[in-house]
Amino acid sequence: MAKKYYEKETPVAVITEHGEFRYYKEAKILQVSRPKWKTMDDEIRMGKTVSLNITGLKGNAELKEFFNMLAEELG
Repeated sequence: MAKKYYEKETPVAVITEHGEFRYYKEAKILQVSRPKWKTMDDEIRMGKTVSLNITGLKGNAELKEFFNMLAEELG
């Protein structure tokens, strides 16, 4: 069975107390996750995650403007 992108590739990651962001450059996948959480059995679990394949978004001027606006807000 072929390996999944997250098994083959180490992402560029930014992890904050408010969420986790991972970019798998080779696979062109951006993941955004809620923060990790601990179960009652003290197991650490990954927060709910959304994965976006950015290949289909390439060339979208509105999206590029949106991300530029976010980058300015984070400035």
